[in-house]
Amino acid sequence: MIASHLLAYFFTELNHDQAQKIDKYLYHMRLSEETLQEVSQRFRKEMEKGLGADTNPTASVKMLPTFVRSTPDGTEDGDFLALDLGGTNFRVLRVKVSDNGLQKVEMENQIYAIPEELMRGSGVQLFDHIAECLANFMEKLKIKDKKLPLGFTFSFPCHQTKLDESILVTWTKGFKCSSVEGKDVVSMLRKSIKKRGDFDIDIVAVVNDTVGTMMTCGYDDHNCEVGLIVGTGTNACYMEEMRHIDLVEGDEGRMCINMEWGAFGDDGVLNDIRTEFDQEIDMGSLNPGKQFFARRLHKTVRKLLPDCEIRFTRSEDGSGKGAAMVTAVAYRLAAQHKARQKILEALKLSHEQLLEVKQRMRIEMENGLGKETHAEATVKMLPTYVCSTPDGTEKGDFLALDLGGTNFRVLLVRVRNGMRRGVEMHNKIYSIPVEIMQGTGEELFDHIVHCISDFLEYMGMKGVSLPLGFTFSFPCQQTNLDEGILLKWTKGFKATGCEGEDVVNLLKEAIHRREEFDLDVVAVVNDTVGTMMTCGYEDPYCEVGLIVGTGSNACYMEEMRNVELVEGEEGRMCVNMEWGAFGDSGCLDDIRTEFDLAVDELSLNPGKQRFEKMISGMYLGEIVRNILMDFTKRGLLFRGRISERLKTRGIFETKFLSQIESDCLALLQVRSILQHLGLESTCDDSIIVKEVCAVVARRAAQLCGAGMAAVVDKIRENRGLDFLKVTVGVDGTLYKLHPHFSTIMHETVKQLSPKCEVTFLQSEDGSGKGAALITAVACRIREAGQR
Repeated sequence: MIASHLLAYFFTELNHDQAQKIDKYLYHMRLSEETLQEVSQRFRKEMEKGLGADTNPTASVKMLPTFVRSTPDGTEDGDFLALDLGGTNFRVLRVKVSDNGLQKVEMENQIYAIPEELMRGSGVQLFDHIAECLANFMEKLKIKDKKLPLGFTFSFPCHQTKLDESILVTWTKGFKCSSVEGKDVVSMLRKSIKKRGDFDIDIVAVVNDTVGTMMTCGYDDHNCEVGLIVGTGTNACYMEEMRHIDLVEGDEGRMCINMEWGAFGDDGVLNDIRTEFDQEIDMGSLNPGKQFFARRLHKTVRKLLPDCEIRFTRSEDGSGKGAAMVTAVAYRLAAQHKARQKILEALKLSHEQLLEVKQRMRIEMENGLGKETHAEATVKMLPTYVCSTPDGTEKGDFLALDLGGTNFRVLLVRVRNGMRRGVEMHNKIYSIPVEIMQGTGEELFDHIVHCISDFLEYMGMKGVSLPLGFTFSFPCQQTNLDEGILLKWTKGFKATGCEGEDVVNLLKEAIHRREEFDLDVVAVVNDTVGTMMTCGYEDPYCEVGLIVGTGSNACYMEEMRNVELVEGEEGRMCVNMEWGAFGDSGCLDDIRTEFDLAVDELSLNPGKQRFEKMISGMYLGEIVRNILMDFTKRGLLFRGRISERLKTRGIFETKFLSQIESDCLALLQVRSILQHLGLESTCDDSIIVKEVCAVVARRAAQLCGAGMAAVVDKIRENRGLDFLKVTVGVDGTLYKLHPHFSTIMHETVKQLSPKCEVTFLQSEDGSGKGAALITAVACRIREAGQR
């Protein structure tokens, strides 16, 4: 129309200098790249306004949520109906989508007219006519007895509140039906169908033609996330991140936004580039001042966005097929969600189940403490001979050795009392190569002593003999504070000639072999006891230690009268629970899943440390990987394609759980992590992986909380208290780094032990400092006894 106005004007001016006149008027129609960039920036601002809850009412680009949350992934399957209403004619379609390894779409359709009197009549008459045409179509195809899912393309301005609910804002395209504006068009269609009573359908989705176009092309090209209509009118839609859509609750995943971009410029932001011809066309239109927007396309877009590889795919089958695709995707998502939830249900523990875990832990604790039941007990409740926590009078210089994984630390700890009370530490970290971890005991302890020697030289203390505390984070049977018999290696250690031996002796023999220095090994403790002592120095209420990292364990101060393995009734002694083996008797079999069994079966110690394998960092990533494998095999994830990387044991490290569950992490970053793992994922895949991580980590935190509830309740009952105030000293990467683990664990303890006020104090300095403090306490007690 603009072109015809221009031609008419030029025709009247032909007797003048024609070239100059034409150039003069065409000049204003030419847009420079700078102008287009400016238009692009203005458009972006309008998009942001449309997405914001506060700014949406005044935005010219409305950015309407469509509740379409995913594009086709090629695995859609089924028989669907579609209704495509957007003008004087409308189409009814039957769309058969089949997967079977080959994407295939079969369509049958029929066009029906809408008489002009119906376009201007009542809404009831219009929808009764549509229902009648639908019945006619189904009768012809002999599918009237089937209740098929239907997608409804309704190409008029609507406000959607759900995928299957769309409120007509205003009629366009010559329609004037009464009593429809402000009403849900899906409800009106359902009423008309119900009134007939001769067939039934399941209306799953209502979309506009732009969304239908995107979904049609998205079936053939899985990168298609934008829809564009440029015809009688123009509009666009695209998949937006949920966290940017203020008009809809939730920030996970994406949703298709119907931009209604034709109104861009209605607020005057394009006045500087509108020509007199645009204004003339606008004033003569049916809606002056409304719906101005047009621009050149492919070349312009690529010029403005040189960093984006943009493909334009033409929709050959129209928006009716797209409505069926929206329905097919919705059906696929619902079916897949249901299947996934059924699988994940086994990992979701009820309050009653957690109470039962707490009670079973309590029974196992009693068995471990009892002289007659100890031998068969899985929770060993080992005496540590640590009979006192720090009282603040400790002082002196102490060495500490902290061995509990592939890295270990040597520390110098200076403890001061009085006015200058505090702890000063110097330390160095050393690694233990795998060949030494799995070589001979002699090689392992020689390596440790070599590192101590290096540290003493580093500190300039080679000739000094200091008391040493040895944090040894493996299951040990202690008969004294300075004697620890290794029961079994864990955490990947396999050094021969150590199990059944006193590790203090093994350390002393290695020191003597080196003949460079001598040390007074005062105490051997595990990391859990060290953590309790570190936090006990800061908080006198701290009588429990907990580690939740690569492995997991707990300790607490038990009444001597209950520790039947050690003589004496007076006072208290710290008991190293070794709770990782809880469940090895089969008492947790009812809550262990097929994924736990798979992880256990392929571990270094099948059938052992079952509780630890459900709650600690060494195993959670493997549980997640096994679930992802299962989902993928069932076609519920990664489009059913299992990559070689996903088959690799240990590929899904627990640190990825912490990163993926981080609240501030966008799904794009989750996809980046998965891509780093060699897993090509969609946005939907990322959401699913995040959910799996959340379920596995939540269960771990709850189980850990149930175990801790058993411990604090036992302390309370031991002391005959109605209410106990106690502090738990905690260490471990899972507890410290996972964004939700600690919160869920704390909540669980509170729910399961309401008569205990439990404070969790994070150990900042690790168990090495604790070993030094135990040594300091032992030296204090020893000196007091010698006086």
